[in-house]
Amino acid sequence: MKHYDVAIIGAGTAGLTARAEVAKHTDNYVVIDDGILGTTCARVGCMPSKALIEIANTFHKRRVFDIYGIDGAAGLSPDPRTVMARVRHLRDRFAGGVVRGMAAWDDHFIAKRARFLDPNTLDLGDTTIRARRIIIAVGSKPTIPEPWQPYADYILDTDRFFELEELPRHVAVFGLGPIGIELGQAMARLGIRVTGVTRSNRVGGLSDPVLQELALDIFSKELDIIKGSAEILGNANGMLRVGCRDKAGDMDEERIRDVEQVLLATGRKPPLTDMGLENLGVGLGSMGMPAFDPGTLQIGDLPVFIAGDANRMRPILHEAADQGRIAGINAMAESATCFARRMPLKITFSSPNIAVVGRSYKELAQEGQDMIIGEADFSRQGRAMIMGQNKGKVRIYGDKEKGALLGAEIIAPSGEHLAHLIAWAAGAGMTADQILSMPFYHPVLEEGLRTAFRTIAKNTRVPKSVFEFRQCGDIT
Repeated sequence: MKHYDVAIIGAGTAGLTARAEVAKHTDNYVVIDDGILGTTCARVGCMPSKALIEIANTFHKRRVFDIYGIDGAAGLSPDPRTVMARVRHLRDRFAGGVVRGMAAWDDHFIAKRARFLDPNTLDLGDTTIRARRIIIAVGSKPTIPEPWQPYADYILDTDRFFELEELPRHVAVFGLGPIGIELGQAMARLGIRVTGVTRSNRVGGLSDPVLQELALDIFSKELDIIKGSAEILGNANGMLRVGCRDKAGDMDEERIRDVEQVLLATGRKPPLTDMGLENLGVGLGSMGMPAFDPGTLQIGDLPVFIAGDANRMRPILHEAADQGRIAGINAMAESATCFARRMPLKITFSSPNIAVVGRSYKELAQEGQDMIIGEADFSRQGRAMIMGQNKGKVRIYGDKEKGALLGAEIIAPSGEHLAHLIAWAAGAGMTADQILSMPFYHPVLEEGLRTAFRTIAKNTRVPKSVFEFRQCGDIT
C-alpha cells in the first residue's frame, strides 16, 4: 500500500489549484480522477458558452444595422454547423491547455475512481492507498430526474450540448437560471425557436422583485417563456411533448409545446454517491453532503477537506479556485486556518448582463436589514442609447447608518463591468459618499451608477460631503 502526504480526488479547477498549493510543500502527493480532463469551465461551462454567446450576439446586432445606415442585413444567416464547430474549436483549445499543463506532473496522476474506506484510506478498485490528508474536489455533474430518463435521447445537458453538430429548430429550456438564460437566449438569437420553462421569477439568479419583473419582460421579447413546474408528457413522430403546471397544479393547452429537444438547465450536483462518505464516521445531510466548516473547508475534525463545486457552497470558477487553494493550504498545515471569503460576485452573460454582488435582495430582506435602495435606470442613459442597449436597471443596497454597500442586483448593459466596480468598492468597505468623491467620466455607462449612489448617500444618518468633493485637508 502506497502512502502519501496528500491525496486530491478530482482534477477540476479546485483540485488543480489545491495541487499547485500542495506541491509547494511536498512532492509526495497524488491526484485521482476517472473522468474527462480539462475542467468543467473549459470543457462544458463558462468558456464554450461564452464562445456561443459572442457569435449569437454578433449576429443579433444586425437588427439595428438599418438604423445605423448599414444596408444588407436581411441577407445574413447563420450556419449552425460552422457555429458549433467554432465553439468546439475554442473549447478544445481551452481544455487542451489545461490538460497540457498537467503533463509536468503526470507521474502524480491516477486515472481511477476513489472510494473512502476510512478518513485516511482510499480504495481505487485494484489497489488501496493511504494519505495523511485528503481533499475532495470532484466538481459537479448534470443529472436527469428519474421520471424523465425514458426520454433521455431527447434531453440535452450542458455536458452534451456543445457536442451538437446541428442545433434543433425548436428547443425547450427547463430552468432559466444563469445557464438556461445564457444558452436559451444565444440559441434564440441564432434563429432557434426557444421555449423557456421556469418555476419562479428568479431569472438569471435575480431575487429583487423589481428586477425580476423587468427581466421577464426583456427576455419574453426573445424567448417564449411559460411559468410553472416542467413536465415531459410523451413523444411521437420524433417530437417531444412538454408542458408545465401552474401553482394550482393545472396544465392547459397554452402551457404545452411540441419540441425537438429539451435543454436541461436545472442545476448540477456533486457526484458524492458511491464515494464511501459514510465511512468517514460523520453524519451526512439529505443530499449526502458531510457537514464542513465553510471557513476552513474541513469536514468535522477529520483530515479531510471538501472544495469547489463538490461542497455546493459557491459553484463558480473563481470560488472553486479560491477554495482549492484554501484546502491545499490547510491540508499542509498542522491545524486548519479559517479564511475570510472575497466579496460574493455572480454574473450571468445574458444580454443585458445579470449580476448579483454581495448580499442579494432576498438575503437582506430575510435578515430584516434596514437598507436604502439606490436605483439606476439605463433606459434613457446616454451611452446605453448610443450603443442600442438601453435596457435594464441596477439596484444597490446601502446601510442606512453610513451608506456602506451591502449588495446589489443588476440587469444592465455591460453589467459584468458594473458588477466588478461595485464588488471592489463594497469589498474595500467604501460608503456611497466616498464613491461619489471618485471621478465619473462622460459619456460612459458607469456614470449611470451615480444616481443610485446619490440616493443612498442622501438618505443616510450621517453628515454628507459638500458637493461630493473632499476638502483639501482631507486628501492624504
